Amino acid sequence: MKRNRSARFWGVLLGALVCLAALPAQAKPELPSWLELDLEYRVQSVYIHPLELSGVDTRNIWYTEQRMRIESGFKFFEYGGIFLQLDLLDGVLFGDNGQIGGSPEPSSGMAVTSRWPNNAGWDIGLRPGGDPFAPEGYGPVLVPIDPVRVTRVYADVNLPFGLLRVGRQPAVEGASLSLHDGSRTNRWGVSNYSYTADRVLFATKISEAVRLIAHGRDGFVPNRSMDDGVFLGFAYDIGVQDDIHLRSNNLHQITGLVMWKADKPQWFGLPWDFFHLQVAFAGRFGDEFATEVFGLPAKLEFSVGQLRFLGEFMALFGKTREASEGMAALREMDESRRQIYRQKILAFGARSLIDWDFGPVMATLELAYASGDDDPRDNTALTTFNFARDTNVGLLLFNHILAFESARSAAVGIENLAQAAARSFPVTELRSEGRVHNAMLLFPQVLVRPLESFHVRFGALFAWSAKPVVDPVMTLLNEDGIRIDDDAVNWHGGRPARYYGTELDLQLEWRYRNWFTWTVEAAVLFPGEALQDESGDAVPSFLVENRFLFTF
Repeated sequence: MKRNRSARFWGVLLGALVCLAALPAQAKPELPSWLELDLEYRVQSVYIHPLELSGVDTRNIWYTEQRMRIESGFKFFEYGGIFLQLDLLDGVLFGDNGQIGGSPEPSSGMAVTSRWPNNAGWDIGLRPGGDPFAPEGYGPVLVPIDPVRVTRVYADVNLPFGLLRVGRQPAVEGASLSLHDGSRTNRWGVSNYSYTADRVLFATKISEAVRLIAHGRDGFVPNRSMDDGVFLGFAYDIGVQDDIHLRSNNLHQITGLVMWKADKPQWFGLPWDFFHLQVAFAGRFGDEFATEVFGLPAKLEFSVGQLRFLGEFMALFGKTREASEGMAALREMDESRRQIYRQKILAFGARSLIDWDFGPVMATLELAYASGDDDPRDNTALTTFNFARDTNVGLLLFNHILAFESARSAAVGIENLAQAAARSFPVTELRSEGRVHNAMLLFPQVLVRPLESFHVRFGALFAWSAKPVVDPVMTLLNEDGIRIDDDAVNWHGGRPARYYGTELDLQLEWRYRNWFTWTVEAAVLFPGEALQDESGDAVPSFLVENRFLFTF
C-alpha cells in the first residue's frame, strides 16, 4: 500500500510539472512608468576534482554560494533619473561556517545545534601552519563577507542636446574585451564582477545635429532611437585621490568614444538586422609613479541573415613606474639598492565570435588572443594583456585552475613585498581571478535547441599561450644571474611551455516562464605541458556546476 501511494504521489507530481512546463511564457508585470526594477537571485553549487593538478593539498572542492542583485531606477518623466545597484550575500556560502573565536565566526559552537547560517565565503589564503613564502602554503580558506554591498549609485540628466551622467556608474554598457558591466551576457558560466567608475560622462547623438543642419528646423522630426545613428561620448574618471591635500598621488582618466549604429539598414540588398562599429581612446595619468597609459579599444558587431559576427581589439601602450616599484622589491630586498624603472607598456588583445544560426542549431567559432610576458623583470616592457573578469572563455582552465594557481603565487609575492616595505603591490594584478591572459584560443561550439525553453551547448577549447607560461613571482625569487630564462618556472613549478591543454565543455539549460533558469554545466580539462610540475606531472581535472537563477 505504501509503495502504491508513493508511486501515485510521484506520478501526480511529474504530471503537474509537465503541465506547468507546457504553459506559455508570460511577460513580467508592468511597473509604473517612473520605476525601473531588475532583480536577480542566484544559487550555484560547484564541484571540481582536482583544483590542484599536480599536488595533494587541494584535491576536491565543493561549495554552494549565492547572490541577490537589485538594480533599480527612479525616473523623473523625461528629465532623467537616479539609479542604484546593490548586491546582497554576494559569494556567501550555504551553511553556518567557521570556528568559534575565529573570523568568520559561526552562530553556534556545535554544528549539530546550528540554527542560523552566517555570512562566510571563501578565498585563497594562508592555511593554518602553512609557509607564507611558498605557494603550497596557500589554499581555500573561509573569509567574512559584507552581506550588503552598494556597487553603483548615479544620476542621469536628459539635456536637449545629450545625456549627462554623474556618479559611481558602469564603466561600460554591456560586455567588451577589457570591461564588463556584470550583466547576464555570458554564454558560459556566470558574471561575478561589475566594472565601475567614479565618472562624469556626457554623450550625444551627433547625427541628429547633422540632420538638423541639413534639413533645417522646419519639418525636422528627431530620431530618438538609441539603436540608430552616430554617437559621441566623453568621460572623466577619478581613479585615485588618496591624500586629498596632495595632487601628486591622484590618478585620472579621460575617455572619448565614437559609435555608429544602424538598425536594419538596407545595404547591398542583404537582410541586415543591425550594424555596430565603435572606437574609443582613453588615457590614464598620474604623477606619483609617472604614469601615462593609453588604451585604444575597437569593436565591430553585425548580424545579417543567419550570420552574426563580433570582433574586438584592444591595444594598451604607455609608461609607468608603479609596477617597477613593487617588482624591484622582489628582486632586491635592500631598499637602498633598488633601481626603479619607468617601464614601457605594450599589450594587445583580440577576440572574434562567428555564429551561424540554422534554426534549432547554431554553430559558433570563437577565437581569442591575449599577449603575454615571459620576462617578469622590471627593466623590461610590460606586455601581458588581461581580458575582463567575466569574459568567460570556457569553464575550467581560466576560471578556476589558473585563477587558483595565480592567487597562490600572488599571495607569496604580497608577503615578500610586505617584508620589503614596498611602496607598490603590483603582484595583486598577477591574480587572474578567472581572466583570460597570455593566450591563443580556438573554441568551436555547437548549440542545439530541441525546445524553445531548453538548449544543449557543447564546446571544445584548445588553448596555447602567446609566450611561454611563466610564474612572475617565483621566477623573480629564483633569479640568480643576468639571464632569466634559466630561472623561469610556470604556475605549477615546472618548466615554461606553450600548450595549456584541451578542455571539453557541456551546458544544459532550461528556462521556465521567463523568470526561472536551471543550468547544469560540466567540463573536463586535459592539461598540456604548460600546466605540468617539475616532474612533468599534471592530472586531468573535472568540473560540475548546478545553478538556479531567478529574475524579475
